[in-house]
Amino acid sequence: MKLIKKISITFISIALTMGAALCADVVIEAAQQQINVDKNKGYFSGDVKVSIGDVMVKSPRAELDLEPKSKKPSLAVFFDNPYAFQDKDNKKHEIKANIMKVSLINKTLRAEGHTQSIMMKDRQPVITITSDIQEYNTVTKLMQANGSVIVHYQDVETFSDSASAIIDKGGEIHNLKLIGNVVMKEKSNILKGNKFEYKPKTQEYQMSGNTSTDITFEDGSRLHVKARYQQYNKNSNNMIAGGNVNIKYKDYLASGPKAQVFIDNATGKPNKVVFTGRSKITQNASTVEADVITMTMNPKEFNATGNVKTSISGGNSDDKMEFMP
Repeated sequence: MKLIKKISITFISIALTMGAALCADVVIEAAQQQINVDKNKGYFSGDVKVSIGDVMVKSPRAELDLEPKSKKPSLAVFFDNPYAFQDKDNKKHEIKANIMKVSLINKTLRAEGHTQSIMMKDRQPVITITSDIQEYNTVTKLMQANGSVIVHYQDVETFSDSASAIIDKGGEIHNLKLIGNVVMKEKSNILKGNKFEYKPKTQEYQMSGNTSTDITFEDGSRLHVKARYQQYNKNSNNMIAGGNVNIKYKDYLASGPKAQVFIDNATGKPNKVVFTGRSKITQNASTVEADVITMTMNPKEFNATGNVKTSISGGNSDDKMEFMP
């Protein structure tokens, strides 16, 4: 699914931009500067500009903590809506927040309060992340966003309580997680759940907790899946849903404990669904119950095995057959 690929690229791009800069020297410019070596503290105000490698931070006011023994800068805190940015070639990454903290010891950048990160290429916004808090650790390669997280990337938009991703030195993402009231939108396609996890190495994603998938195809038809969990594997191009599964596709209504949806590689549409466990499929006024039901879309048919029960409505409730006089 293109939706999953796009979200993984989002976190790769943002996490790589700040990594090397936090290891560099600090240069501070300000209208007023006060350094108290005994208290290991520095105070700066008035058009404060701090360069940390190729990262520039601007704010009206800042404080700097010094390491007690070496007297080297350890933590820079920027107040009153600071603005940080980094330019590299044709790319620019900027961060806005109420407060920003840069730890030169732990190699972390933390933005707090109405945070917004924007990645631009050729002066055009590519990725935007807004949240209450954002933090990147250059040692563990962990990117985290917490509190009302919204991600915009091309035509993909996600909402969640928190988000995190682990990135290796080569820029490859190992694990992407969205947690809490997750909603993922791509045009008319919507995925929902309490937890979303993507693993690029195995090319699969998992959603759990009251999940729902609503996909609209080019011909206007829709596939709607509800379950306690859903798992999609790109290599095999099939989706597994488990736990009180309900599927609606065109005039099919199906329910059961577990279902496997096979996607056609050419059309991108489901061409077969296999239900295991006691399941039920309803089409118009006809219902089939069985232990295993295989449903195909083209040709439109289904095969039921194991304690099969079929109910076919005559369509008119007034038409009755009586054997008793």
